[in-house]
Amino acid sequence: MAYQQQAADSALKQFRTTAVIDWLDVEIRTERRTQHWHVRAALKEITGVDRWWAGAMDVQQGSTAETFRIRFHDELANNYQQLCAALDALARRFSFAAEPTIAGIEISCDFWHKQQSVEATRALTYRLQTSLFASGTNHRQYNSDSSSNQFLDKPGHRINPAYNLRIGNELDAVSWQCYHKLTDRKQPLPLRQQRARVEVTLQGDALQKYGFGLLSELQRFPFETLASLFSFRHPIPAVKMAKGDLFRLVAINWIRSHKDAAAERGIHSFSKVGQRDKKGRTRAESSHLTADKELSNRVRAALRNLHP
Repeated sequence: MAYQQQAADSALKQFRTTAVIDWLDVEIRTERRTQHWHVRAALKEITGVDRWWAGAMDVQQGSTAETFRIRFHDELANNYQQLCAALDALARRFSFAAEPTIAGIEISCDFWHKQQSVEATRALTYRLQTSLFASGTNHRQYNSDSSSNQFLDKPGHRINPAYNLRIGNELDAVSWQCYHKLTDRKQPLPLRQQRARVEVTLQGDALQKYGFGLLSELQRFPFETLASLFSFRHPIPAVKMAKGDLFRLVAINWIRSHKDAAAERGIHSFSKVGQRDKKGRTRAESSHLTADKELSNRVRAALRNLHP
């Protein structure tokens, strides 16, 4: 496949890497019940923007509630002081019964090509998609042109970097997406804003597991501790594994082309780890894989520099 060679030739040093909070869900609880549209109207007046979502979590008769979830994007999600100022202003109108808490978060790592090369960005997208090692299920690619999914457990289905790789489901505690970001809010991005992106979404039980709780703790949160969620593997060269044994080399190449650690991303190497085989044994990580330390180190450094 042409993208295999492109991925191999793509020099990571030609990319700069950044990490951002793509969105942040904040849950508030008010002392008195109110309707969610009052909260929405107040937030719009306070922030002057519409780029957020607010909904009631415990609606009762009369459509009033005391618990609300607000999703902040862009600057409000990445500027702790500005976010707190907005919530303080909101609390002056609707007194809070408790400290705001984090109810969900999506963190993105972006790879920007220094010369804005579309080909190089697409090649790195392929490298990311074929090496992203995630413990989620339901590995699939989303084709926005046809609004359809292509599941990777089907024979012959292999990574296409023009699609959005998705791992996990919308309501899962942890889920991933990896794609070439060409649009934002359904509008084409200028060349200078296009990048290869990996997103991790945390909600539910994953928040406590990874240390998210009160919103007041976000500013000091060590995002580098999330590096394990951005884990990458690539196949060990077949020639290296064969160690001069021609028969073994043929066998390794056959395995990779049919079901295992193929560069095109055979499904068994990624989605079956930890599951049970037909004999009830726990599937281990493929021995054909090794860590892509270059990618992992780059992401870790980006997360270390994330300070909302």
